[in-house]
Amino acid sequence: MRNIIISKYENVKSIIPINVTMWDWLNDVSYKDLVLQIRTLIDKDDAKKLKLKLPCVTMSGQFMLRGANGLVEHSGYICIDIDGADNLHLNDFGKVRDELKKIKNIAYAALSVSGNGVFCLIPIKYHEKHKEHFEALKIQFLNIGITIDKACSDVSRLRIYSYDSDAYFNERPVVFNQVFEYKPQKVFQAKKLSFEKTYHNENTTHSKVMRIISKANNSGIDITEKYEQWFQIGCALANEFGEEGREMFHLASQNHPKYHSESCDGKFTNFMEGNYSYTIGTFFHWAEKYGIS
Repeated sequence: MRNIIISKYENVKSIIPINVTMWDWLNDVSYKDLVLQIRTLIDKDDAKKLKLKLPCVTMSGQFMLRGANGLVEHSGYICIDIDGADNLHLNDFGKVRDELKKIKNIAYAALSVSGNGVFCLIPIKYHEKHKEHFEALKIQFLNIGITIDKACSDVSRLRIYSYDSDAYFNERPVVFNQVFEYKPQKVFQAKKLSFEKTYHNENTTHSKVMRIISKANNSGIDITEKYEQWFQIGCALANEFGEEGREMFHLASQNHPKYHSESCDGKFTNFMEGNYSYTIGTFFHWAEKYGIS
């Protein structure tokens, strides 16, 4: 973070970047007073006018031109936005920021310029799979009751300057290694609605399964360690959830050193077409074997 170069722009309308280190940007207090002033304003239009005076950066990399095609080098980080408008059940974003400290992948967390939101930085393993990492993170955050801004899937996404005296720094975060590819687009849309409908209910089978997968992934535990386990877990998810179990199978498989997205996808299709007798109890059985419940 201290030596990582990102691109800085004079404001959101500027197209000419200059190089700055991520560390210097996050510790810059030059516009502190303007941010504090914005947070006192009630009129949204007045606040928007002042925000346009603030500089901004592309947290995910150094750019020659604005837009994904102008990427020179990825920073290795993805910036996640948690907005109040998308999370009406959240009202204390200082508390949200502090809760994010418990996630070992978080490198930085702070209030947004308005104060009605939080943004955080997470190091990702495969820089060329920025969007795939975002999709996996979206599921992980939904699993803890948070909707993240879909615009963060854009590697060239701008981050407007903000100030937070209680910002959280972690110089030794765990690199996030989960990726997920949604195929086809129609399936993705259906799954997204399903997650939004069920993730708040901790007592559903769906939520229990996602909670177990999340615990396993966050702990680096591979519950699909042997082929027998992988096969049975895939069958159980296919029988219980149908097509919706596909993304669960991918997430459950990703800690295995030989995980391959296309192979995993093809295998799940076989499970869907086969007539295997494994139930969701088989999934819970293997999770318990690894001390996860």
